[in-house]
Parts: sequence; structure tokens; C-alpha cells
Amino acid sequence: MRSSTRWLSLAVCAAWVWGARPCSAQPTQATAAEKASAEALFDEALRLMHAGSFAEACPKFEVSQRIEAAVGTLLYLAECYEKIGRTASSWATFREAASLAEAAGQFDRMKTARTRAGRLEADLAWLTIQISKEALTIPSFSVRRAGVPVQLDLSGVAVPVDPGEVAVEATAPGYATYITSVSVAARGRATVSIVGLTPLPTVQAAPPAVQPAPQAEPSPATPPAASAPAAPSPEAQSRPSVLPYVIGGIGIVGLGIGSYFGLKAISNADEARDLCPEGLCNEARGATLADDAHTAATISNVAFAVGATAVAAGVVLYFTLPDKAATKVGLAPTFDRGSAGLSLHGRL
Repeated sequence: MRSSTRWLSLAVCAAWVWGARPCSAQPTQATAAEKASAEALFDEALRLMHAGSFAEACPKFEVSQRIEAAVGTLLYLAECYEKIGRTASSWATFREAASLAEAAGQFDRMKTARTRAGRLEADLAWLTIQISKEALTIPSFSVRRAGVPVQLDLSGVAVPVDPGEVAVEATAPGYATYITSVSVAARGRATVSIVGLTPLPTVQAAPPAVQPAPQAEPSPATPPAASAPAAPSPEAQSRPSVLPYVIGGIGIVGLGIGSYFGLKAISNADEARDLCPEGLCNEARGATLADDAHTAATISNVAFAVGATAVAAGVVLYFTLPDKAATKVGLAPTFDRGSAGLSLHGRL
């Protein structure tokens, strides 16, 4: 049914923009159950499209194409993208459909897809991400545009994007995430510059306090009236130590980092499930989001463990730590397979 009707309309997937792979490279062999699912999704998407519900139809065409790739599905998907204003996605999908149609010897579809892609070129929005040389030297530095990985070699190169608000995110281990967004209008151009990233604070042990010199005792022969002023009492000499506050502050920072990456893990996992229903994931973006969700969850767990340990240590030290002059305490992070924490050492 799909092979006889899909050539009537046109569309595309812009996943290749900024480094992502196309929605489908070559048709894959689907099982009978998968083919039935793809047909059901296609029929429902076609019904929604005829009813004018393009925003609901496009995701169903996408999933149908991932399950069972077909030129006709790509053409309908490109048409659907164009109807909802995603010009870059429509343009890229038409071009992909043209290539697959040519390889399959479907030259009428090839010509139609190329014609429709050519009409969209004048309406494309363009975004340039400019990455500084300093940022490119950061180990494991990566950039995402609208959640899609960006090839760093494309720094300074304008690429087509769907009009509207576009989010850009730069990350690297040990650095604060840089997030910004830019609005790009149809036929417009915009640039995002990434200069560098801010290193995250590191946990350091507090230096030992300096012991004060002992106070000289007055001579017993000195009359009470003429004796030197009595040395201040230990209570007067003692001053609260800042160590509990330092450790507690580090713990709060750790909890904040854990919360951020926890939310990020949940967001990436939800989006990955949307792109990979029933565990079927033929699109690189879905697999990448799942990996990112797992990485963010790991970072969140480590940050929460370190943060909670530091907060607990700060509370204990606040109530048990003697005066500053008598304290020699150090704090160091500890890690092993599957866990992380802080160790307290020294003497009170």
C-alpha cells in the first residue's frame, strides 16, 4: 500500500545537519511484525496529515521510516516537515529521498524530490557556530545544537537549521556546561560564538592551623597587686574554625551539580524513549541520547555521594571541632569502583 501512494507528497530528516546521521541510509529488512507496525503507523500518519494535523503526523512518519525504510515514507515526511515550517528538515529529507530514489531506479520520484528541495533553498535559515581555538584544546570538548552532536570541524561554517529558537550547548568533563540559544528567522542568518568553558571548583584539604606560642606564667615572688596581667582564658583564645563551613559549602556545590545532571539524565532518557519506542532505535540521535542519559546519571550519582558526604562531615565538625588553634584536620576525596566519598584525617 505504501509503495503505491507515498510518491504523491514530499519531505526529509535534517539529522545530518551539524554532524548527525540521516534518518535512514539504506532500506533495512524488517520482520513481519515490524512491517505491520510500520504500516499501521504510516496509515495513521497519513490520516492525520489529510485531517490537517501535521504536527501529530510527522513523528509517526519518522517512526515508520525507522522501522521500515522506504522512499515513499521519506517523501511524505518531507511534505509534513514543510507544512509545520521545519524548512531545513524538509529540505534535507527531500535530498535524502532523491538519493534513495535514484539508487532504486525510481527516477520520477528522484526528479520530484530534487525539485521540491530546490524550491526550499531560498527560504532556509542558517546558523554558524564559531568555536575558539582555546575551547577546541579542552579534552573531550563537545557541542550540541538542538540536542544533536556537532562536528567540531564545522566551526565557522553556516549550516541550515529549522527557523525559530535554537539551543546550543558546549560541555567537557571538569568544566561548567555552557548553554545559550539564538533565534533564527526564515531566510535569516545567526552566529553563536563559544570562547571557552569555566573549570569546576576542586576539593582541597584545609591547611593545618598554626599553634600559638605558650603564655609565660607570672613569677610566684611577684606581689598580687604588681603581677603581670593574667593570660586570657582558653575560651577567650579560641575562635570558631572555618573548616565546617568550607566542607559544608563544598557539599552544597556537589548536591547542586548532582541535581543538575540528574535532571539532565531524566530529560535525555525521556527524549531517547520518544525516539526509540519499544527499544527500536535505528536513529543515531536516540542512541546518543540514551548514552548521554547514562553518563549524566553516573555524574549525578557521584556528585550526590560527594555532596552528601561533605555536608554530613561539615555538620559533624561544626558540633565537635575544638578551637581553631588546636585543630589539624584534612579532607580528601576518595573513589573506588562504583562509589565516591570524602575522607577526614588528622587530629582534634
